Amino acid sequence: MSLSLPYTVRESQRARYVRLNMSIRDGLVVVVPRRFDRRRIPELLSRKQRWIEKAFGRISEQRQFLQSEPCTKVPERISLRAIGEDWSVEYRPSEVSSVTLWERPGNRLLVTGNVADVQACKECFKRWLSRKARAHLVPWLARLAREKGFRVGRTLVKFQKTRWASCSRRGTISLNAHKLFLTEDLVQYVLLHELCHTVHLNHSEEFWTLVHQHVPDYREKRRQLRQAWQLVPAWTDRYGTVPEGPRSEIG
Repeated sequence: MSLSLPYTVRESQRARYVRLNMSIRDGLVVVVPRRFDRRRIPELLSRKQRWIEKAFGRISEQRQFLQSEPCTKVPERISLRAIGEDWSVEYRPSEVSSVTLWERPGNRLLVTGNVADVQACKECFKRWLSRKARAHLVPWLARLAREKGFRVGRTLVKFQKTRWASCSRRGTISLNAHKLFLTEDLVQYVLLHELCHTVHLNHSEEFWTLVHQHVPDYREKRRQLRQAWQLVPAWTDRYGTVPEGPRSEIG
């Protein structure tokens, strides 16, 4: 691969060094500090050619996987691995213009209304996933906090673009509802990871030492988590679950 690969330059007030980001959405992004001489960028990219080639290959594999399964279909079954629930889905069209989802006994979901509107159905499932996440992931996090001796503030449920969860400086933990599609052990790791961030809001040696205390095999969990977005079904428009991709900092 030649260095003719297109890239975007983004200026960051917080950046101290040049950073290369590669993602399926944005391709190659060169993050530079303020007042950086952009004429130096081609030479820096030349120095990082091997890294760029490797990162580009990883992103290409992700894109190929995502395109292998169409996202234009609505599901017939939904498996929420994190909480051990499997749901069958039935569609019942009617003259109503909106779409409504109902839970029925026996883990059945009934979708009624304008079921031919695929996007409306997806939005309906998204609202249902958000409710399920609030009902299961939020209490799960609170229980772990009590058991492990952490203090947690607010907990939010979102559909985050490139993270399974995050922790703010104020201790607010945001949980990606798509975690419901992951295995229980990976969700447990993500929750503990974020709880450790309430103590160390960084990825310092002290942070990873604390993580190791609670998840001794965290390195293996991190490895599995890098591919866990593949567990999220295509109908969710799962581009939002693909990790941010590789990064490289140039001192």
